[in-house]
Amino acid sequence: MDARKFLYLFIVCSAQDFCDGCYWIQHGFRRVSGESLSLLSEMGGDITDSRVDVPFPKTLYTSIHKAQVDDKVKFVHASIDQIIKLFDENLDAVTWNRLKLEHFLIVLDRQSRELQKCVSSASKYEKRLNRYFKKLKKNILKQRNYDAHSWELIRKVVLRHLQRLDLIIAAMKTSVN
Repeated sequence: MDARKFLYLFIVCSAQDFCDGCYWIQHGFRRVSGESLSLLSEMGGDITDSRVDVPFPKTLYTSIHKAQVDDKVKFVHASIDQIIKLFDENLDAVTWNRLKLEHFLIVLDRQSRELQKCVSSASKYEKRLNRYFKKLKKNILKQRNYDAHSWELIRKVVLRHLQRLDLIIAAMKTSVN
């Protein structure tokens, strides 16, 4: 490939927010995201209707909707990594279908690996996400000794996160097309 063609290709890829590995966001993320949402819902039966106040970072999600595409991808990637870490804890008390739980974590890991191809460096939102998930772990799981009810609360809030992350990617697709 001559230098002129290479330069043209570089400019096109740089101008687009999705190139190379990020092609997956447009053509694979929503399907895999739907699979993770289904598995999360199915692995433990009905989502709890408990009224326990589980914090949710609404302002963080509001600010990410206004962010640049690159920051959105970083945010989605960091969020999925935090969810994986959250489920890498003491799951002894849960009565979920272990096969579906394992499949759920495998699907999340795939999402994380594919998104990693699209991320250049850490997100400015990553520190806030880390803080949020540490509080979630401390105030919901640890305070309740990782009991089955605390895990149901976590499953409920993770479902909400995954739904919002799916919406972020869906909005990015329409803004890029």
